[in-house]
Amino acid sequence: MNFWQGFKYVHRESWAFLLACPLIALIPIAVEFVQHYVEMQAGMYTGTEGMRAAESDPGRMIAGYAKTLAISLIGYSVIRFLAGNRDAAAARTLEPRAVKLFAVIFVLQAGFSYLGLFVFEGMSTGALVLAVAGFIATPLLARFIAAAPLGIFISPQESAAQMWRQIPWAIAFSIIASLPLMIVHYALGVGAVFVPGEAIKWAMLAVDSLVVGWLAALVAASSWVVATRKDPPESLT
Repeated sequence: MNFWQGFKYVHRESWAFLLACPLIALIPIAVEFVQHYVEMQAGMYTGTEGMRAAESDPGRMIAGYAKTLAISLIGYSVIRFLAGNRDAAAARTLEPRAVKLFAVIFVLQAGFSYLGLFVFEGMSTGALVLAVAGFIATPLLARFIAAAPLGIFISPQESAAQMWRQIPWAIAFSIIASLPLMIVHYALGVGAVFVPGEAIKWAMLAVDSLVVGWLAALVAASSWVVATRKDPPESLT
């Protein structure tokens, strides 16, 4: 799968997941909307000063962390959906071994997000080191991550041995694939600060919540493409 094929695939298949599994997709959508409610209460959308003041609001930080957990959580279903060629039944099935393996991935991602949000904040040296480590570690562990929701164990060492040559491609693809939705996401959030009237603000934030739901599915789909681009999905078995 070349770059453009992968780009089209993740947008098409992540959208297909939303349509096939709307209740699962609702998880990050609902959490994002709750975060917007918290931000609204903190005065984030009252103007530039309110936006700056609300950036470090504790409630907003907690809601933001919950969003990262929700995005990680639906990775289980998205990977199973894609591995089964749009198998919605597999996406909704909690297979015991797959759940156990995925729980390890989920805990690791939750811990990494916690460090980024609550320990190494802002533009500190620790935050930059953590960000760089994440950029490198994520593609290296792509097959370890993609195999877990299928009930298959591929060790981090095995994953890294297969993926290390693909790091530049994987990083570039992950960023560029999500860029269109990220632009829409930030445009809606920033736009809500400046538009007049709460009704319009809430409408924009509601649309943004839907965009985040799609983005969550797309992030997982991108991980799947990175993990299987050189080796077919069957190789995970």
